[in-house]
Amino acid sequence: MPLNDLQKQKIAEFIPIFRNYLAASDRLADLQVREERVALFSELLSPEGITRMAELEFGRVISSLWSFAMWGNQSYLVSKLLQDNPIDELKEKLNALLWGDEPLAVRYDSFRNQTHGFGSASITELLTFAHPNECGLWNNKARQALKLLGFSQTFPNLNTYQINGSQYIEFNYLLCEIRDELTQYDLGELDLLGVDYFLFEVHQSGTEYQEPMQGVAPMQEQERVEITDFDHDEAIDQLLTIGQWLGFEIEKEKLISPGSKVDVVWQARVANLGVVTYVFEVQRHGNRDGLIINLMNAQNNPTVQRLVIVALLNELEQIKLMVENLPENFRRIVGYMNVAELFRAADLVTELSGIISKLELVKSEFGG
Repeated sequence: MPLNDLQKQKIAEFIPIFRNYLAASDRLADLQVREERVALFSELLSPEGITRMAELEFGRVISSLWSFAMWGNQSYLVSKLLQDNPIDELKEKLNALLWGDEPLAVRYDSFRNQTHGFGSASITELLTFAHPNECGLWNNKARQALKLLGFSQTFPNLNTYQINGSQYIEFNYLLCEIRDELTQYDLGELDLLGVDYFLFEVHQSGTEYQEPMQGVAPMQEQERVEITDFDHDEAIDQLLTIGQWLGFEIEKEKLISPGSKVDVVWQARVANLGVVTYVFEVQRHGNRDGLIINLMNAQNNPTVQRLVIVALLNELEQIKLMVENLPENFRRIVGYMNVAELFRAADLVTELSGIISKLELVKSEFGG
């Protein structure tokens, strides 16, 4: 669908900001990072590179992806991905994703459905660096930027965390439309990775233009945010990543005790206490009675120290009323987290990770 007049107008509003970025010294560092990644992926993710790939080369790829930048322990992440995806099978699937003969939507869906630990953000990043003229990055910053530019009504998938292959094709078509619109402003030659840089600047500087968005609020309003909906899988992924960044051992969809399978578990070994376990259940649309019974069963695990319910604000209020009538030994270990607070915490961890990584305190064991 061609851009409408409002979308073109909003794009035009951000052109001066993008020009400032293109003229800034920071852009040189971004260009260097981009060139390094393109060179790295051209080597490691070529058909020949994938054939030769071993754990070290796979680790170099994973540790270079922006979509995994929030993971403080990259070796843990790489080990987990290889545990869930045997290297020989993974190489075959990577080759099919990036260089297969099937249509892009089919290749995308096959890789997403047949691998573990890779989501839309990481898959589209691999595709973007392999094919920057045809493929773009699907991530939270791009989605929020497109909302700022007025695409919420014409592209409803912006509220979707994980997209399928056909939706990714539609997204790439939209990025091409934006790229075509940007060409009239004499910004130089842009591929879809360049469009992503534009969207990043829109996201970074967009608070003064901001329209209400689900899960995001202007900086001055972030202490108390109410949102209307969220993606269950996204909330789980954020909890996993935050927990890992904090140094916990993490698991999702874990059978924590007989009759209780929970969304996320954080575990740590503490002197004199042994293993301590923190349980998180994400409640979007579901049976509240079932949620509470599941958590009461989880309490039977003697290592469990806290049971945290993550939900929308109004949902938490209803659950609290139900929990108030339950035994004290259960009430006292139940905690509540507003989804907006979770997303805010994830943004802060991402920002902190970026700041710390620039210090290069710990060199990646995968090099690069």
